[in-house]
Amino acid sequence: MSIERSFKYNGRMVKRDPESKKRQLLEAALKEFSAYGLAGSRIDRIAERAGCSAGLVYTYFGSKDGLFDAVLNDIVDQTVTNIPITPEDLPEYAGRLFDAAEQHPDVARVVMWHRLERGGAGQQIPGGSDAARHKIDAIRSAQEAGKLPSHFDAEQLMLLVQSIASLWTSQPPEIAELVAAKSDRDRRRATVVEAVRRLLANSDD
Repeated sequence: MSIERSFKYNGRMVKRDPESKKRQLLEAALKEFSAYGLAGSRIDRIAERAGCSAGLVYTYFGSKDGLFDAVLNDIVDQTVTNIPITPEDLPEYAGRLFDAAEQHPDVARVVMWHRLERGGAGQQIPGGSDAARHKIDAIRSAQEAGKLPSHFDAEQLMLLVQSIASLWTSQPPEIAELVAAKSDRDRRRATVVEAVRRLLANSDD
């Protein structure tokens, strides 16, 4: 249930829905962090984009680092919810990961900023380990049931599938543009799906 509160903004009373405002702040922060990273981002720009005061950012998230953590955690939650792993059809799962990366390029950029700015030990994405463990367990269970080949360990197979799915979005712009000029989006997606299919087909060789 949404809890609404009234507050005065520019001399008029308006209703504030905390959950809705948090969502707006997360979406605004995703845009800001994708463009400037953690160090270069500014709370005032995020608040302005979300249509609220900078103070509300600190009320909800405590600090800019707290907001960055919340954005990363939201990315993990959205990925797990919207792109559940399907070990019985890993090629199509890779295709759906590709779709998400193409449709939401800001996500990949924020994750890259996280790696660049927080690459030290102990700086994992919040919730990332649990999400990865869930995928690995699903793949391992499918392997034990004979539904997936076991030439690769479950951990290795998960990384291979994710790497293939993010093949284009993880490339430097000059390489990505060169490849994109030679193939349209549908062809790139088909390449991802076929690459994973062949990976699984060749695993028993």
